[in-house]
Amino acid sequence: MDIEEDRKVLADLYRNMLKEPSLELRELGERTSLDPDACREATDLLREVGLLTDAGPGRLATVSTEKALARLALQAEESADMWLADTVRLRKAIRLLCTELADQYHDQRSLAPAELIIGMDRISEVLEDSSEIAVNEVLSMQPGPVIESRTPDRINRNERVIKRGVAMRTIHLASTSRIPHGLRYLRELQAIGAEIRLAHTIPFRLIVVDDVMAFTPAPGNEDQAAALVTRGPLITHLLRRVFEHCWHSATPLDSMHPDSGREQAPPLDTQQFTVLQMLNAGLKDEAIARELGVSIRTLRRITADLMDKLNATSRFQAGVRAHELGWLDHSAGTTAKSPSEM
Repeated sequence: MDIEEDRKVLADLYRNMLKEPSLELRELGERTSLDPDACREATDLLREVGLLTDAGPGRLATVSTEKALARLALQAEESADMWLADTVRLRKAIRLLCTELADQYHDQRSLAPAELIIGMDRISEVLEDSSEIAVNEVLSMQPGPVIESRTPDRINRNERVIKRGVAMRTIHLASTSRIPHGLRYLRELQAIGAEIRLAHTIPFRLIVVDDVMAFTPAPGNEDQAAALVTRGPLITHLLRRVFEHCWHSATPLDSMHPDSGREQAPPLDTQQFTVLQMLNAGLKDEAIARELGVSIRTLRRITADLMDKLNATSRFQAGVRAHELGWLDHSAGTTAKSPSEM
């Protein structure tokens, strides 16, 4: 039974009790055409809203509507007071956290301006945390290839950020858009609300979050990726200026790749194109194999097939031929030793 839907039944029961307070539950049910269970449920609801009260063992007494209304109003005031007190406590807690965050991000004496992050797991964890705290804008420059197996997770993470109202701008190498899975990723990123531009040259990998945190590549050893995390406005404002310079020099995705799709992708499969970009970035076989999740032997087979397609007898010659054919763009950054793209 519902107070709103069955209010006429409840009102009829209440009126019968007002007229004849001595009526038993069975008799009330007969008067109102309710079975014993429904009648018991109805009296419980009337007691809940304050129109009935206990008057001894097995007995109920009616309460005037004026008194019941006054009691409900008092309950509403008490609930409002409790809600207001909770809101005040919550507001104070938020102000405390905001003050602490402001001190951390803007007072260089209370927080080290830079931190070296070692290992892809730790880098991914810090990137995930930074995406959760983003409020206004995330900027990124991505000089490395797009690894197809990682794109669904990246799209999902970026979509969560954008849905919170955070703006996102990113610059990719033009060569990323020349392979099917790369262009598909950029289109998906664009579809969820990110602004995308393409450049033939990107100086290094960069991610800037709200002008308070930035990620840049850091020198690492041969076995582990490394990233430099900088906090505070002094360095992040400078890095933002670098991004804005590259952004204004880059070409919007739709301008370089209209729907007519006049540009043709190089005759390489996804794996070969990724290997070509990594070789161009100067990565060693071990780092490339680790990034692709293949063995050294498999990587060397892929490289040999790639050189056959380029009609090259050395990796240097393969790089020269790839540039002559326009299959690659220039990047000063590396892939395996820099944070994953956001």
